Amino acid sequence: MAQALTIALAGVLALGFSLGACRRDPDAQAALRPTPLPFAPAHPELPDDATILQEMQVAIERSQRAHYEQIFDAIDPGEGIEEATFTQLAIDAQSPGIDLLFAVGDELFDYEFRVENGLGNGLAGRPGVRAGPNKAPNMRRVHKSEFGGPDSYSCATCHSKGGPDGAGTNTQNAYLRGNGKNALSADERNAPHLLGLGPIAALAAEMTSILHEQRDTAIAEALASKTATEVSLEAKGVDFGRLRVSEAGVPDTSGVRGVDEDLIVKPFGWKGHQATLRGMIEESFRIHMGIVSMREQAAFRDGLIDKLDIGDGTWFDVDRDGVATEVEAGMLSTLEAYLAQLQIPVVRPPRDERLLAMFSRGEAIFDEIGCGHCHRPALELHKPELAILPGEARYADRRAIIVNVATDGEHPKIDPLYAEGSAYRVRLFSDLRRHDMGPELNSGYQQGHLGKSIFLTRPLWGLADTAPYLHDGRAPTVHDAIVWHGGEAQPVRDIYLGLDKDERDALLIFLLSLDREPQLASP
Repeated sequence: MAQALTIALAGVLALGFSLGACRRDPDAQAALRPTPLPFAPAHPELPDDATILQEMQVAIERSQRAHYEQIFDAIDPGEGIEEATFTQLAIDAQSPGIDLLFAVGDELFDYEFRVENGLGNGLAGRPGVRAGPNKAPNMRRVHKSEFGGPDSYSCATCHSKGGPDGAGTNTQNAYLRGNGKNALSADERNAPHLLGLGPIAALAAEMTSILHEQRDTAIAEALASKTATEVSLEAKGVDFGRLRVSEAGVPDTSGVRGVDEDLIVKPFGWKGHQATLRGMIEESFRIHMGIVSMREQAAFRDGLIDKLDIGDGTWFDVDRDGVATEVEAGMLSTLEAYLAQLQIPVVRPPRDERLLAMFSRGEAIFDEIGCGHCHRPALELHKPELAILPGEARYADRRAIIVNVATDGEHPKIDPLYAEGSAYRVRLFSDLRRHDMGPELNSGYQQGHLGKSIFLTRPLWGLADTAPYLHDGRAPTVHDAIVWHGGEAQPVRDIYLGLDKDERDALLIFLLSLDREPQLASP
């Protein structure tokens, strides 16, 4: 096995050196260079040898590590997970660096969980039915209410379209909140790509802080003057409606728009129901893999979580699969640190002069017809430091892991607006606000208190490699996705449909330039 791996790696290195040789020989390079395509992005030359070899080394190291873990887990089933995560105690004791957390989190993201790790449940496929641990994992394609599937073995299973940490294809769609059997009973969801989640989390935290400050100031003014007051809620140029405060300092949130009454901006989930990366990870583990966190177990013990959501066993093995410790706080911290450090998508215009002119015209049309009102081309971030904390009472005294979303991890990163780095431009094409998209995009299901047609403005960065589009993957093309827009977006949709073909083509060329930076990846 080791010899085969060595031969394979040698072949990859040989390819790298042959590319370098071609670059030094103009005739050989010209013979190998393909005819330029009109839609080719602006990368006319290969990277230099040093860059290629550096990226190859990273890809090779990841491949070697993944292969080692595969063999280790095969020899000692279920133990491979120890190499793919840190416990919270290990994080506190060792203070692993950001780079190591990224590398280990990358493995955890790809790790295929086993029954020994707590995959699935021992509930004969549904809560409330007693069964033994030998019944796990009880996989099912259609989720049972809020309990979930499980429907997957790893995070990477549904996030690979367009490259590592990418989107999901329509065959990977999840069927949420169903009856456990019939797909038509469920709320279908297509997995979005995960690039740029760190800056998005930091932006949401900053916007929440701004809204809370506006609310607290209004309450203080009302109490001091003993007069009712009203304030416009706005964060980073995004309008969140109006907040009224009585003379007694009691807020009236009936005029608040696009955010919950708590004024916490929740940027994760198609409807914007999760405020933090950690919450999204924990929920995904539970409903997609049947892996229950220790925090959720404790909440079940304390009566804070309905047994139908996670199982009906004893609190330390609520899903009756015989595994008590499935998701420890350190596992969540490891994966959160990894996702927060992923690269951001980029804008990659075509280099053909005619198409480049259409790209520029399309960018202008995007703004002229009002797409940018919700899909804001950029938001400004002032605090790029994202604090990662266990979030459990017993870890309240732990020191936070700090990820700088502008510098740490994979590149490219968000752009500094000023030389001193006091602010950064995040080109996500979203306002991180919820909107009513009307009957055209009605999902048919309410999610908690969020109505059937309420959706978060999906960030458009990375759009090019994430088809199919929309929350359930119903749109095979960008054009189809625009046509499905309704509700608050209907006026802009109607203007788009009224454009002549050349104008629509220009807009689509611009939108399809919202891509990701190519990178070498291990097989």
